Amino acid sequence: MKRTKGFLATILSAAAYGSAPMIATLAYGRGFGVNSVSLSRVLLPVPVLALAVLLKKESFRIRGRQALQILALAVTGSVLTSLLLFQSIRFIDTGIATALNFSYPALVVLLDRLIYRQKADRHQWIALGLCLAGVVMFISPGGTFTWKGFFLALGSGLAFALYVLYMDRSRIMETMSFCSFSLWFFLCSALLLIPFALASGELRSGSAPAGWLLLALFALVDGLAGTLLQEYGVNAIGGKSASIASTIEPVICALLGAVFLHERITLHSALGICLIVGATVYLIVGGRDRRDRDPLRDGSGKERKTT
Repeated sequence: MKRTKGFLATILSAAAYGSAPMIATLAYGRGFGVNSVSLSRVLLPVPVLALAVLLKKESFRIRGRQALQILALAVTGSVLTSLLLFQSIRFIDTGIATALNFSYPALVVLLDRLIYRQKADRHQWIALGLCLAGVVMFISPGGTFTWKGFFLALGSGLAFALYVLYMDRSRIMETMSFCSFSLWFFLCSALLLIPFALASGELRSGSAPAGWLLLALFALVDGLAGTLLQEYGVNAIGGKSASIASTIEPVICALLGAVFLHERITLHSALGICLIVGATVYLIVGGRDRRDRDPLRDGSGKERKTT
């Protein structure tokens, strides 16, 4: 049941993240910039999470090691990922940017092998291959493309890969409550992004009420819902499976871009959609009875004692 809930949470998170580039693009058209959009994503959920911690009577206290772990997660998973991705869609189509950003499942598998000496199982390798083939199909030479946008989106993927991997291997979710961790993660991310927004002057710029509503929607969907569901998914099914299942996000992004931003869905994009959806279904069904390899668990799935 936990595995099923983990996959469901990951897919819903991908749906939330998939809408982010479209909402960000609409916000850009109403006077907001990359820094203010990125800041709103993490700042607006803070009061909601603080209220949740109070209502659940959880502690606001945080230890030094936990603070350093959250700082590392905020830098990679929030600051770098957001700034690079939302800057990239100024130079390339949202579908292409999201597809390049989703090089991160392959990077998660590779980094997990290089850093933690962990191997992906057969189901994960097959699903990963199908997903990457599908992602490549989204890169259309007919769309808006620049090399600057290409490397910005790819850098966003690398930053997010580091975030997912460290979230999984640090086991920080086992040392803090879910709401307390999320509150400190968003607060730390906001404090890191405020200097960028102040330096850009975007916080002093005015906007119509519709623009502020878009920012609120962006914070609710991408910031609060997307991040919380992603955290739950990684904790439930592991970093590799969560990252591979999340590749359904470019599908959602491309569909929303076509409907609301009039971006094209080509035959290649349609094939990519089929490959990614098929890979996600295969990962869930084919690996149902298998678990991510975990250096802190033995063959029976029980946690080993460490010193």
